[in-house]
Amino acid sequence: MAKVNRWLNNIQFCLFPGTCVICDKASYRQLDLCLDCEANLPRPASPCLCCGLPLRTGSYKGDICGRCINKTPPYTRIISAFNYAEPVNSLISAFKYADKLAYGRVLSELLLQKLEVVYQHRPLPDLLIPMPLHAKRVRERGYNQALEIARILGRNLDIPIDYQNFTRNRYTSPQEGLNIQQRRSNLHRAFTCRNNSISLPACVAIVDDVITTTASIQSLCKILRKYGAEEIHAWSLARALRKV
Repeated sequence: MAKVNRWLNNIQFCLFPGTCVICDKASYRQLDLCLDCEANLPRPASPCLCCGLPLRTGSYKGDICGRCINKTPPYTRIISAFNYAEPVNSLISAFKYADKLAYGRVLSELLLQKLEVVYQHRPLPDLLIPMPLHAKRVRERGYNQALEIARILGRNLDIPIDYQNFTRNRYTSPQEGLNIQQRRSNLHRAFTCRNNSISLPACVAIVDDVITTTASIQSLCKILRKYGAEEIHAWSLARALRKV
């Protein structure tokens, strides 16, 4: 399936050459992003293999931060393609709120490239679960951006997607601007499972656009573990280095 998708992408590129979503010039590649603009995107440097935040100099073991060592998070690891900074944050904002799905496709393709490297010599998760969006929010926005990302990743990595069993049953206020305690309170019992007989595979991955305090990820992890998930990865386009 991945080979077929790449073949279709080649045909599409021949018919419709790429145009950079940042500088609006021809990209001359099978991606709507030129090499110069891609080189300037903010990428994580020496991230913790668990929470994805930058490691401090002299960090214990060199790959896991002290916070994750002292208190093991409910998720196994977070993998993000970029830091949540310009121009990535503007692209994601337009993707979420201004129907710029092309921006999401570009960033998802770059996340895909990173995942292919990270999992080159290790097994991929067996199931993708897009971060659930309340039905009212989906109607307002027209789509769930996490599902759009998951579709690109799942299609190319040949991983099935579960976007129906887990739902956000509370119409919570936006997380932006809230501190960690407010975010956790906002998400208390926000997620539920429609199918009580479901049995998840041991290893799953949550897909989201931006991970900030991990409050949403941790809340969803509680439900996923209840239904059999033992190892939970979280994939996102961007990781915020501070509260947004």
